[in-house]
Amino acid sequence: MTRKAIIFDLDGTLIDSLTDIALCANEVLKEFNLPTHNIEDYKKFVGGGALFLMRNCSPSNLSEEEVYKLFERFKEVYDTAVYTNTKPYEMIDELLEKLVEKNYKIGILSNKPHKFTLKYVDKFFSKYNLQEVHGQKESIAKKPDPTGAINIADTFKLSPENIYFIGDSDVDMQTAKNAKMQAVGVEWGFRTVEELKANGADYIVKTPLEILDLLEE
Repeated sequence: MTRKAIIFDLDGTLIDSLTDIALCANEVLKEFNLPTHNIEDYKKFVGGGALFLMRNCSPSNLSEEEVYKLFERFKEVYDTAVYTNTKPYEMIDELLEKLVEKNYKIGILSNKPHKFTLKYVDKFFSKYNLQEVHGQKESIAKKPDPTGAINIADTFKLSPENIYFIGDSDVDMQTAKNAKMQAVGVEWGFRTVEELKANGADYIVKTPLEILDLLEE
């Protein structure tokens, strides 16, 4: 059997972090006397990293310098609230346990700042000893650039076509396509099935354990 591996997105795929992201972003917007948004609105603001988030949720007439100030403040606020409401999605732990039992190599690639990515993985998934965990770093272009995903494939010593890239957004599906990996969209995340299909999803899964079924086909 051909060896296979998995790369997961983090937010909207492994963890439900929308509430904390939204509350912290709204707190920053209030501090700067800017309009806030409903939590559900943040589903369309996330996916491209924290700077992208603050650009999307702030008024379009702000300068890049002003948006960057929001971004810097968001990181400070979010650092104090990263575990308040966030938790893994149902059945994610069961999936990871089975993947580890079956010796699949597992990576995580997120556009969340690297510092926060490591915090969440350490908090919720440390027992799985995931070797490749990467958030957004200044030295590597963020998703949908394929560099981070390809670097993980090289570490796994596997061809990209034998890796399943699993995520909940257009950015994740585009990353998979750009890296020539199998693109798997999840129904439980922040974006719609229609968006996932429109951006090249090879598979759509309704529950985490369906991912295991895919790998064993």
